[in-house]
Amino acid sequence: MTRLGLTLSACVLAALPGGAQPAADEPWLRPYTGPTRTDVDATTLDGKVLCGYQGWFNTPGDGTTFGFTHWGVGLDRPDGGRFTVDMWPDVSEYDPADLREVPGLKLPDGSPAKLYSAFRKGPVLLHHKWMRQYGIDGVFLSRFVGEAADPRRARHVNQVLANVREGCHREGRVWALMLDLSMGGRGSTAAVINDWKFLCDKVKVREDARYLRHNGKPVVLLWGLGFKDRPWTVAQAEELVAFFKSDPAYGGVYLIGGVDAHWRTQKGASRTEPEWAKVYRSFDAISPWDAGRYRDDASMDRIKRDVWEGDLAELKKTGAGYVPTAFPGFSWDNLKRAKPGATVIPRQKGEFYWRQFAAFKELGVRTAFVGMFDEVDEGTAIFKVADQTPVGKHFVTYEGLPPDYYLRLTGAATRMIRGDTPLSRTIPDPLPGPKD
Repeated sequence: MTRLGLTLSACVLAALPGGAQPAADEPWLRPYTGPTRTDVDATTLDGKVLCGYQGWFNTPGDGTTFGFTHWGVGLDRPDGGRFTVDMWPDVSEYDPADLREVPGLKLPDGSPAKLYSAFRKGPVLLHHKWMRQYGIDGVFLSRFVGEAADPRRARHVNQVLANVREGCHREGRVWALMLDLSMGGRGSTAAVINDWKFLCDKVKVREDARYLRHNGKPVVLLWGLGFKDRPWTVAQAEELVAFFKSDPAYGGVYLIGGVDAHWRTQKGASRTEPEWAKVYRSFDAISPWDAGRYRDDASMDRIKRDVWEGDLAELKKTGAGYVPTAFPGFSWDNLKRAKPGATVIPRQKGEFYWRQFAAFKELGVRTAFVGMFDEVDEGTAIFKVADQTPVGKHFVTYEGLPPDYYLRLTGAATRMIRGDTPLSRTIPDPLPGPKD
């Protein structure tokens, strides 16, 4: 996962003076009080497939000043700029008020090409409606701690949180936070700790009825410790783990470590210092980042043998949980300015994605992470993607499959992981459709 966002610290979101009420445009500071459903059990990770949700997209006119952030750079100039995403969302179901035309860009039928902003509530609520319709349990919301600490970006991050929280309530899904530590050389434990304090004291995430818990504890996925390309030290990692697990006021969480796939053997992209072995084993559960670690059946089989089987054997002895990552394919040609097709991990019309879930089921995995629901930046999205893309630009598609194909596939995989349907090494035919 390329963590392009800068993460946030809650020091810029200090307590409101004099007991003042939150502003009307700060819904994250108020408990959600609207319609609520309870379709998905929010008390356990067991039997769930949860999607990573980035929510980092903006458009001009969305209520921020970020322009087409995360879609590209310079896109507000006719015939200018470039895209940094490799997939084009199917926006046919979005409210037109939530869309913005990209200047000078047309679809093959001559209509203007439009994009959405996750800062606006409508698109995020629609995404959660799809999750309910296709039987997807919920999300780990990516919260880049560096962005949350940036006063220029914090409002967007917090608004997306409020949108996701409302979507989970309205559609009976569950959500938990994935605190992403991709902060470059500016990373500090204080930023992470202060943000969690803000989330507990002001946003009151631990009191939200749709916030996911496990073993009676609120779930937090702490992503980014122990990678070679991230500067976090062993001492910093130990401080964060101790805080989230043991702090008398803010601890007591069920802490999942989002770490390199080779955490157990300390090979690959994992830090090799011996002290990291203890850090990895101090988490309540491990979520190995597998995306991009294999690209075909042979390399997937090697990961299954060398990583998943050994991880599960060790964790079974210790009682720790395991949340491996499934990803449908990959492409970041536009982001990396690469030749079209140069970076692609083929989706094989869903076979690549389904084979991962079949392997998880065979190994007895009870919880899986999908990377990601909406990440068109790296071509790993599973939400509705368009087959007809803007004229003159390079995008990958779902290979002629329906826009909702990967939503259907993820829903079917969820039923298999949960045990509602038996292990199948082939994609079910037909795939169940959406439910109203």
